[in-house]
Amino acid sequence: MSKKRAAIYICIVIILLVTFRLEYKTVWNQELFDSWTEDHTEFLSDEYFSGLDELYTQVKLKHKKWHSIDGPNKIAAKTVLAKMMEDLESNPDAIINHQNFNRYFETFDQHVRRLSELTEEIHFFRNTLNKYSGAPSSLDEMITLTAQHKWQLFSAKFHRYNVEGINAALNVKFISADGRFEVVYNAGTGEMVDDPVNMGTYNYAPGSIKPRKYFKHYLFDVVPWKKWGNVEGVSYKDITRLQSRHGTDEEKHNTLKIEKLIEERTLELTQKTHL
Repeated sequence: MSKKRAAIYICIVIILLVTFRLEYKTVWNQELFDSWTEDHTEFLSDEYFSGLDELYTQVKLKHKKWHSIDGPNKIAAKTVLAKMMEDLESNPDAIINHQNFNRYFETFDQHVRRLSELTEEIHFFRNTLNKYSGAPSSLDEMITLTAQHKWQLFSAKFHRYNVEGINAALNVKFISADGRFEVVYNAGTGEMVDDPVNMGTYNYAPGSIKPRKYFKHYLFDVVPWKKWGNVEGVSYKDITRLQSRHGTDEEKHNTLKIEKLIEERTLELTQKTHL
């Protein structure tokens, strides 16, 4: 390699390193968050969400001059997500029954879908979000909510892996009406399943038969699961090495039983309404 070409390569590397360093300092600079918080101190207020929009715009404009791999939109989205995660973790109870409860999740999901891929931190944060599902602890209560069309029974194909102490063939999965929250129950115990293998998780991009929505669900929910699993320390490979009870006669019989219970509960509620 000629000295001239080597010098050019070295210059390119130095420029890239400087650029990435500046981006890192800007995106994750605590001073940026602190200065923003001074003007928007009330978490979940209307002003809070207006402030997030301002933060997104400021970071986006600041990075337009840099030719980043991520691009200014993605850098700005990561900044907003980092702020929202920090705020929720600092105020975990503030969101419960808040008038802007749904707005928080809608805003968070919107910025997630501006990314080309998730970081490990954002992926696992879905478990924090799923804790706010409001799902009841018992399967019987969930059947009532499903009969009221607040939740719906969904395929539990990837939630029926054998783990010690539970018959996974009896696992059933429900998703909230908006498709965000998931919860798994075991019909044998009548209780929620929260083991790291079969647990329900939060969807950043609820699935659909429509190609575009399905692609987003695959990109933001399925791909990260295959990359990192549901929780740290239990990988996708660890999960899929286990025997699945999906498709067994016992599983099929149980699923039909749950479907029938939902139909019966729906009829009961309808009859009570007309009394």
